[in-house]
Amino acid sequence: MPTVNLSDLRKFGLLAAVRRGLRPSFVELRRLYFNKVWGMDIAPECAISFSAKLDTTYPRGVHIGRGTAVNFGACILTHDTPRALHLHTWIGKECNIGARSIILPGIRIGDNCVVAAASVVMKDVPSNCLVAGNPARIIEKGIQTGRLGIIDRTVRADFGAVSSASDERAISSAPDEKAAS
Repeated sequence: MPTVNLSDLRKFGLLAAVRRGLRPSFVELRRLYFNKVWGMDIAPECAISFSAKLDTTYPRGVHIGRGTAVNFGACILTHDTPRALHLHTWIGKECNIGARSIILPGIRIGDNCVVAAASVVMKDVPSNCLVAGNPARIIEKGIQTGRLGIIDRTVRADFGAVSSASDERAISSAPDEKAAS
């Protein structure tokens, strides 16, 4: 039975504390439901939002790796009605699928990937990449993620920073201050 943290109780209220304590149990029950009833392949330690949509037209085609998070409103498709296709869609270990993202049928997303919110993934994504946009494009390579696809900044402290090469170009193209005066 989950325990209720007293500091949460004082800070957020009784219902929020109870919800926070019970939610992991319901998430695990939902994962087991998808696996046993629908025949999906969802590994343990996954966090799938209750509003995420997993395709039940071809449920055996959904494969989600250990420690992956599928955020609210994300849609993972395994069928394409106009082309009469039923394909397997693979999401690797320790990935994070952003809110309102769409993963099209037959796509393979490698391990340690992050799909930004509202992205439409139309092509395979190699491991250790961050993708964003419609259609999704690789924004960053070589990232490392931990459980639930959270980017590990100890491995890559410069994540998201402007590279030193572009800093040097910006400095060299700036007008010289002494010449201007």
